[in-house]
Amino acid sequence: MLRSPRIWLGIALSALFIAIFLWRTDFSEIGRAFAHANYWWALASIPVYFVAAYFRAWRWKYLLRPLGEMRVSALFPIVIIGFMANNLIPARAGEFVRAYIVGEREKVSKMAALGTIAVDRVFDGITLLPFLLIVAAVSGANFDLRVFHFSVDLRAIAALMAILFGVGLVLLVVLALSEGLSRRLVAFVLRFVPARLKPQVQTLAESFLTGLHSFRSPTDMFLASATSVVSWLLEATMYYMIGLVFGLDLGFEVYLLICAGANLAIAVIPTQGGVGPFEFVTQQTAMYFGVARDPAFAYAVALHALLLIPVIAVGLYFLWSINLSLGEVLRGRAKAGATEAMVEE
Repeated sequence: MLRSPRIWLGIALSALFIAIFLWRTDFSEIGRAFAHANYWWALASIPVYFVAAYFRAWRWKYLLRPLGEMRVSALFPIVIIGFMANNLIPARAGEFVRAYIVGEREKVSKMAALGTIAVDRVFDGITLLPFLLIVAAVSGANFDLRVFHFSVDLRAIAALMAILFGVGLVLLVVLALSEGLSRRLVAFVLRFVPARLKPQVQTLAESFLTGLHSFRSPTDMFLASATSVVSWLLEATMYYMIGLVFGLDLGFEVYLLICAGANLAIAVIPTQGGVGPFEFVTQQTAMYFGVARDPAFAYAVALHALLLIPVIAVGLYFLWSINLSLGEVLRGRAKAGATEAMVEE
C-alpha cells in the first residue's frame, strides 16, 4: 500500500499544509488555550455529529430506493465505516468500501450502490456551496485567506467549485433521465475496451447508471435535499459547540462558513483524513473573523480530532460487528473485493 503514489501525494500535501498551519505558532499560548478549555462542550458535541451522520444515512436511503427499500438503522453503520475508511485510506477509497458492504448485506448491485454514492457526494457539494456563498455575502466578507505573502480569494474558488459541481449534477441528471444518451455513452466507452472485457464493463456501466435513477423521483430528491441540509446544519452546530469549548466569540454563521469551507477543501485536496487542509482553512476562517492565531489553531486541532477519532473508533467497532478487519480495509482488500464482485455480477 505504501508504494501507491496517491498515498505519498496525500502525505506530501498534508505536510505542506501542516507546515503552513504551524508557521509562526506560539505553542505556549496554545497550551494555555487548551488549559482553559471547557471540555464538557466537547463531550456534548460528539453525539451531535453522530446524529448528523444518521441524517446522512437517511439521505442515502432515499438515493438507494431504486435498488430497494432499506432501513436507516442498517445503513447508519455502513456510513460510519465509510467515513472511518476515508479517514484512513487515501483518495476517498471508503466510498468503495461502503458500496461493497451495502452490496453484501443488502444483496444489491455494488456498482449501482456506487452510483448512489456519487449522487450522495454531489448532494454534499450542492448543500455546502450555498452555505459558503450565501453566508459570506450576508456577512459582507471579502474572504481572502493569506498564505504567506499570497492572497487566496475563496469567493473565486467557491465559484469554480459551483461550476464543477453544477456540471457534475447536470451530467448525472441527464444520464439518469435519458436512456438513449446513457446507451450512447456506454457504447462510446466500450469502443476503447478490449473485446474480452466488454461484457463485464458493460454490466458495470449499466449497474452504475441504475444507481442514478433516484433522480427520476422528485419526492426522493426533495427528501434527500432536506435531510442533507439538516445533516450539515447539525455538523455546523458541532463546530459551534467546539467554539464554546475555547470561548470563541463568533456567530453561528461563521461556523457555517468554517463547515462549508473546510469540507469543500478536503473534498478536492487528497490528504488522509483531510489532515492539513482542514486545519488550515478552519484556522484562517476563524482568524478572518477576529480570533487570534493561537486560539484559532487550538480550535482547528481540537475540532478535527473530535471529527476523526470518535468516527474511527466507532467505525472499527462496526467493522468488528460485521466480521471485517481493519487489515482488510487498510490493505484495500475490501476495495478489490468490491471490484471483483461487481465484475462477477
